Amino acid sequence: MPVLLALGGCGDVGPECGSAEARNAVIKNFSDDSNNRLVNFAVENSDAVEALVKNAGAEAEKSAIREKAKQGAVYSLDNTVVSNARTARAASCTGLLYVSIGDTTVQKEVEYKIEQAAEGKISVSVKPFVF
Repeated sequence: MPVLLALGGCGDVGPECGSAEARNAVIKNFSDDSNNRLVNFAVENSDAVEALVKNAGAEAEKSAIREKAKQGAVYSLDNTVVSNARTARAASCTGLLYVSIGDTTVQKEVEYKIEQAAEGKISVSVKPFVF
């Protein structure tokens, strides 16, 4: 009589691409850089920002409007995140990052890597993208 053993779930499964900690780290990477290319693109293509800039007088006022728009940008990572490669301590991931400024939302695919140290601490690094 054959015996079938199920060994699923043994050992560490490693870090998750879609975990709240990983998602927040990816978003923070971009939101902390108010001069990232994606937010700049959103500002340049926002009709609402363009209308405010058009009505502004001095160049300093126009610059202040753009900076305020960047500071008010809303970042999110799509719910669908793909795990490209995975080991017990690391995962390579891809997801869509969205930036919304007023009436404009832009998106860009981002790649990131999650590494888990032996003591459990997670670090996330985002691969720079070409725009």
